[in-house]
Amino acid sequence: LKSKEYLEISPQGKMPVLVCEDGAIPESDTISRWLLDKFSDKKPSFIPSASAARAKSDLICRFHDLYITTIQSAMYRAAPPYGQFTSRVEALQELAKQLQVINDYVDAKGPYLTGPDISLADATVFPTMVFVMHMLPKFSPAEVQLPTEEPGRLAGPKLASWY
Repeated sequence: LKSKEYLEISPQGKMPVLVCEDGAIPESDTISRWLLDKFSDKKPSFIPSASAARAKSDLICRFHDLYITTIQSAMYRAAPPYGQFTSRVEALQELAKQLQVINDYVDAKGPYLTGPDISLADATVFPTMVFVMHMLPKFSPAEVQLPTEEPGRLAGPKLASWY
């Protein structure tokens, strides 16, 4: 990831990067939006029909990318750092907090995160939720104060129901 060749296509030296006919596209959100545009004539579009749902999808994706992906390694990496945290417990407590924030934005009627239309938010959050719902309950330290009696429901009722 830090080789000269890789840094030429991904200046931050991070994954992912998509190499395609349009060149090298680093960063998951940019790749996702390129794919949405590239395949905009295909269905489903992953773009909700209502403007409020589109805004909610963008917000969920942004919160996920800024506040969850930076610390989700605390669920599986052997040693710190976990984003800004040097403690697994602190990182997992922050993860629980951020999942609750996203839970608050989930449409109660669904069936998708932002309502009746599948969105980029669904595709963005799903892989993280696999870890949250299946790995975290098995490996979280006892000192992590989960906001619920059921560790598998750490995400909050709307997010867990969606999953």
